[in-house]
Amino acid sequence: MACSPPTLSFVRKVFSPPSLPFILGLTLVVALLSFAPTSPASPLTLTWEPVTGDSRIAGYEIHIGRASGRYEWVLDADQEGAATDRLEFESAEPGITYYLAARSRNHSRTQFSAFSKEIRISLDGPPIDSGELLVDDAWQWVSFQTAFTDPIVVATTASESDSDPHVIRIAGIEPHGFWIRLQEWDYLDGRHTFDSVGYIAMERGRYQLENGAQVEAGRLVTTATNRQIQAGFSQTFASAPVVMAAVTSDQGTEAVTTEIQSVGRSGFSVGMIEQEASDQQHVAERIDFIAWEVSTGTIKHMQYAVGRTAAEVTHRPYEIRFNTAFRDAPLLLAHLQTTNGGDPATVRWQTKNDKLASLRVVEEQSLDAETGHIPETAGYILIGP
Repeated sequence: MACSPPTLSFVRKVFSPPSLPFILGLTLVVALLSFAPTSPASPLTLTWEPVTGDSRIAGYEIHIGRASGRYEWVLDADQEGAATDRLEFESAEPGITYYLAARSRNHSRTQFSAFSKEIRISLDGPPIDSGELLVDDAWQWVSFQTAFTDPIVVATTASESDSDPHVIRIAGIEPHGFWIRLQEWDYLDGRHTFDSVGYIAMERGRYQLENGAQVEAGRLVTTATNRQIQAGFSQTFASAPVVMAAVTSDQGTEAVTTEIQSVGRSGFSVGMIEQEASDQQHVAERIDFIAWEVSTGTIKHMQYAVGRTAAEVTHRPYEIRFNTAFRDAPLLLAHLQTTNGGDPATVRWQTKNDKLASLRVVEEQSLDAETGHIPETAGYILIGP
């Protein structure tokens, strides 16, 4: 009878797989505890919770390679038998993606568990792809310039070249790209000319950037419409992050967007909303989210800034002045972090350059012509050269 396999997941600078089955109480946690970018190679310290309840287990093997399923190193950990909970990978180098799978073994190394689900580690932070697109009401394909396994995609904010209110729809996310279009609210004619839309794609998982800022990219599926459900983070943040959330499936034909509130260190409330004249009975959709601590720094050789406004964003333009010195206008994602106003609405930008951007809340008018919106708090992410 084979031993029980450990299950991998990561807590720092990691690429988490879509699902991690729990086997005999073991969760293997690989954490980058020390890494100096100026060093040609730094040890990668791996720690985990040992298996309990299986007397056959005497140690663990971590198989490591630079290509999926092709392992070049085997690290053996048995200093304390089944209670062993750490080892070091001495040859980890920046700029290289490593693939890891773990298994437990007996004392004589004649019995082994099945391999855990393979996962990836990079010492260069999360795989991320971002850009600004011209999007209209027709579906268009966007190809990633970064290799992903399980990408999370968010696009939340469009310009106002075409003033008709709309939502951003994303669907068909694959490791090499996704589909996107603008969908006007259902009371309109559906024809929408081009607007600029920024997007961010990130490998699903939890990360710590070089400046210490925490980022989490995740997803959920819900039918919650005109109400919210609680979404928890995999770990508690040091401070409440800014959250971007987007509907990333196209199961229902009705226009729908996301609403967020009660963002805290351990999670947030999220749901969907259709136009006000709708019955608010939407089918289950996938929602992708990126939660990012308020911070400034660099990621993949680009500057970034994540911030939160005062509770002052309304239907009138609200100006954000950048503290980061961008060389050109950065891509901008913004999302209301509150739902103080009850009417369905999205955030759009009117002006954007290398120094500032102006945001405003745009309501739809399916039930009445009134578009005034009470003050909200907005979160934003800027990425640019």
